[in-house]
Amino acid sequence: MSRPVSKDLWRDMLLQVYHYSKHNSVNQAACAFVPAPEGLIKFAYRHAAEELGHEKMVVHDLKSIGMWKDEDADSEPLPAAEALSGYLYAVALRYGALPRLGYSFWAESAHDHIGEPLAKICKDLGLTSKNVTFFGAHAEADQEHIKQVEEAIEKYATRREDQVLVERVALATLSLSHQLLDQIARRHA
Repeated sequence: MSRPVSKDLWRDMLLQVYHYSKHNSVNQAACAFVPAPEGLIKFAYRHAAEELGHEKMVVHDLKSIGMWKDEDADSEPLPAAEALSGYLYAVALRYGALPRLGYSFWAESAHDHIGEPLAKICKDLGLTSKNVTFFGAHAEADQEHIKQVEEAIEKYATRREDQVLVERVALATLSLSHQLLDQIARRHA
């Protein structure tokens, strides 16, 4: 990351965040199709409601730097963004809320690990907290979410096979997210 980050790279990354984040609330709510303890289903519904509309933060961030076009809402996601969303729908409909927490486990705490790259992006592009609400204000809400996710995993993933599924979803979604970052980077190499 020694080279300066370009506005186009930042725009492309945020567009992909937009594409997958607009599905997160829905695929989380879809977990209710698989029977689970009532407390876990209620947790999934609450969390789905809290995630609803987060893609609007991405739109705000891009508009704040003059990089959003109305047609972006209908643009095609990169294959890895589409695969990530599709995988989360498949997990929700096949396995339900508990394994879906594997994604939430790392995604809700990712902000703790992206501080340095985000600071570089902000410096390179002259961005302020008003331009990075998805990674800023959103991160503050996620501090409480990660505690709730950890508590839900501890409470409901009591069997080894449940723990394996949570871990599998965490690793698979991390891999898909890495592929997405790689696809974005290759477009700007």
